Amino acid sequence: MTPEQERQNPAQHSVAAGGANMDALLVAEGLSVRYPAGVTALDQLNLVIPDSGITCLVGANGAGKTTLLETAAGLQAPSAGALRVRGQVPGSKQNRLHIGVMLQDGGMPGSVRAQEFVCYVGRMYPHPRDPVELLKQVEIDPNSRTPIRRLSGGEQRRVAWAAAMVGDATSLFLDEPTAGLDPVGRERLYEVLRTERDRGVSMIVSTHLIEDVESLADFIVVLHAGRVVLTGEPAQLRPSNALLVRSARAMDEQALLTALPQGSGCYRITDDVYRVNVPAGIDPSVMATVSSWCNQHSVTPDVTVADLKSVLWGALRGEQQT
Repeated sequence: MTPEQERQNPAQHSVAAGGANMDALLVAEGLSVRYPAGVTALDQLNLVIPDSGITCLVGANGAGKTTLLETAAGLQAPSAGALRVRGQVPGSKQNRLHIGVMLQDGGMPGSVRAQEFVCYVGRMYPHPRDPVELLKQVEIDPNSRTPIRRLSGGEQRRVAWAAAMVGDATSLFLDEPTAGLDPVGRERLYEVLRTERDRGVSMIVSTHLIEDVESLADFIVVLHAGRVVLTGEPAQLRPSNALLVRSARAMDEQALLTALPQGSGCYRITDDVYRVNVPAGIDPSVMATVSSWCNQHSVTPDVTVADLKSVLWGALRGEQQT
């Protein structure tokens, strides 16, 4: 299956990959989760996530990211289908001993100090890491007497990172760990997560920020309305046959196609942005053709080669990837 076919058929690719990868971190087959109010958070999800590197689970608010991680952690029961985490039922003793979890709301007691909390979590594991060293790693003073509830939002996130890592887990589930962080704090988290990856820890990091994906992802999963719409490694997903044309004036897509190689496509993706696909790939002659056509039709364009960010934005909006 080509990278282009994988983008168009993410569920098929995921299941096929699962058959070849018996060491997958997470395997979902027809997974659905419905809440009592009738809301379907996950809708017949088929997905395989590799047990290596950092997988970024990307989606807008309400896409199903948190539900998937809560189900994988054993905190939410599936309504239909099957889910296995490291080959085990979610929430199994084996998984609890080897997977660290950071939930979106933290779940931390506000009246205790950071070191007390991380030490408490560490005692749940047979071979915990040093809480003091972990707090220093995430730039929290282990000797501070400030209770968690009085820490800033960013500091509370750092304490939650340390708590997720203290069990010396082989895998981490982190639900929007960069939420509420300033750019400096976000870059610091990137460094921490890269260090853990280099130690051999596999991770699923949920996010709605493209910057997180560009900085961290070894593998990408995009959810939209509870379904997988895109999967793959960044190098696979970067387009090689697409241009983005930004124009303040409306363009006649069909007229532009007459100037392009046979089999090309053009469609509007926002009010002022058009995507041009050329089967044989983008080269200087194609760029010149588009620019020349726009000039002849009194359109002042900004023409760029499509990048990973453009693919992710399209997937986040639920657009079919072509």
